[in-house]
Amino acid sequence: MNLPDILALSNDVLQAVIVIFGSAVVLYNGGRGFRSQITVAFSALIAFVVMVYLTELLVSRAIISNSAETWLHLEWVGITMVPATQYHLSDALLSTTGAQPHRRKYFVLLGYVISIIFLVLVLWTDLVASNMVRIAQTFHLKAGPLFSIFSLYFWAVSIASIYNVWRARQRCITSTTRRRMTTTFLAFMAAPLAVFPYLVISGNTYQEVPILLWPLLITGNLVVGVMFGLLTSNLTYFDAASPDRVVRVRLYKYMARVPLAGTVVLLVYVLVNRSSRLLGLPTDTALGFALVATVMLVEWAVHIFKRPLERLLQLNDDPDVERIQQLSERVMTTSDLHQLLESILAATCEALRTPTAFVAAITNQGPKLEAVVGPLTEPEAIWHEANWQALTPLDEPDEDESEKLKTIGTFILWQNFWIRPLYNRKHDIVLGILGIWARSEIPDLNEDEQTTLEKLIAQAAEALEDRILQQEVFRAVEGLLPGITALQERRRAATFGGLPVLTNPEASTPTLTADPEEFSNLVRDALSHYWGGPKLTESPLMRLQIVQRALNEHETPANALRAILANAIELQKPEGERNLTRTEWLLYNILELKFIQGGRVRDVARRLAMSESDLYRKQRVAIENVARTISNLEKEALEENREENTPIPEQE
Repeated sequence: MNLPDILALSNDVLQAVIVIFGSAVVLYNGGRGFRSQITVAFSALIAFVVMVYLTELLVSRAIISNSAETWLHLEWVGITMVPATQYHLSDALLSTTGAQPHRRKYFVLLGYVISIIFLVLVLWTDLVASNMVRIAQTFHLKAGPLFSIFSLYFWAVSIASIYNVWRARQRCITSTTRRRMTTTFLAFMAAPLAVFPYLVISGNTYQEVPILLWPLLITGNLVVGVMFGLLTSNLTYFDAASPDRVVRVRLYKYMARVPLAGTVVLLVYVLVNRSSRLLGLPTDTALGFALVATVMLVEWAVHIFKRPLERLLQLNDDPDVERIQQLSERVMTTSDLHQLLESILAATCEALRTPTAFVAAITNQGPKLEAVVGPLTEPEAIWHEANWQALTPLDEPDEDESEKLKTIGTFILWQNFWIRPLYNRKHDIVLGILGIWARSEIPDLNEDEQTTLEKLIAQAAEALEDRILQQEVFRAVEGLLPGITALQERRRAATFGGLPVLTNPEASTPTLTADPEEFSNLVRDALSHYWGGPKLTESPLMRLQIVQRALNEHETPANALRAILANAIELQKPEGERNLTRTEWLLYNILELKFIQGGRVRDVARRLAMSESDLYRKQRVAIENVARTISNLEKEALEENREENTPIPEQE
């Protein structure tokens, strides 16, 4: 290959990299959900730029002129739509800083209409772009009579977009938002500079591109790529409810695993495709091995160098975040607890030469079998027959507490088991019991067996106590989550909202959707997991003011929301004595039997003497009534807050 071919190939690879990263950005934004105008407009802008770069690559590789002309017209879809989407993005940025849209929203719509008109002229007439000609290794369309008008529109809208971003920058107050808007302002010309059809201006037919022009093209694409990277890294933070560090970590990890990996694979493909003859292998064979090895090595590198890169890029470097990460890495899950207890029980059986051992924890809901090793016949019957106050004494039990119970030394003899209570570190709370299948009528442990057993019992007790401490931490965190979520959403809203947001009393409580149907769906989901489940514990209803107030009387947000739901259901109860067949009691009976008692649809329908399909229809009406009741209670709570926050005028 000569030097011009190498430069042309380098330029094509660079354009392909821009296509890969741009497509990855659109996919990333799509995965997050198009929840804001900034995300929608930026994704559309990147998509149209990617379309231009991709079609240029395909045109340069086209073999048949007809296919090249088709790709060129498709390229103009991106060229004509870039000005409108860029102005849309600038308007969204300016609106984010608190500037009222007013007339600008009509300009956004007008921009899209004009761009579509120019696109129609390109696709079905020769007024903007006419016949296809060839220059160097590629093709382009010649300028039509209206191309100068399109150019004027293109750059006028681009300049207007820049002006909007400059106004948005002037409205920023905090140093962080001003710095990000400044970077956005400097990189905002990337799209028009990248997609404007410069070759159309030349109008020349076939000729070679001067060798000195290739470095200029490569440099231009590098600058455009850097500018788009800056735009992506800055615009990702806008309208994000998560903290900046979380947004930054998600973006960088995604970029390392998706577009960066794709770029490395592309480079390996190009190199192997052109050097396979030197390796003495068929091209297909060399490419297959090389691409598989590349994917594996890239994933390995991301895994190995993840922590060093996080430190280098200052990701998750906050001490509070590090402590939380250490806690998440070292937390003992229920599965971990069972695994540890099973290991302790297996060691106990081995040391004492007994076939069965178990550990049961004492919980608020009663005894719970945590782990067992060996055959344990009829465990449920064992629990029902057990005298738990006698099996878990803080003081030694009286001999007459149970006919089946005897205390010998440190053991309690119960049925066919030797029982040892498991105490906390202070020895003032019984956490559970450890049961060992009795190998004799009375414990006959030697000194070594006794020493080993005491160590194992201590470890089992510590495991149960640590799990209780962790559950207390989780309950505390669960109680903090609604407030933390509200604080983060307030931080996001106040980033550009400033004084109006921070001084609005209603803004202190996150507002739910005003759509009655969607609110009713939230209530239905919470009721479906009334006695526990993610639809209750992670419900947006946790953010209601009435739920926050109920936290004062309940330990966890889940219990508070459950109490609100129960109260709303109780308010549906008619006066008088309950009746399962009377019409006025029907909706309340459905709610009480289906959700409070947790009855199955078939059983509830049978008790109420109605078909299942009719039950579903009436259930929907009942849930809507509950949702309406909760909504009214929330409005009353907000009104009370407003009255409490209203200052009392001083008397003269």
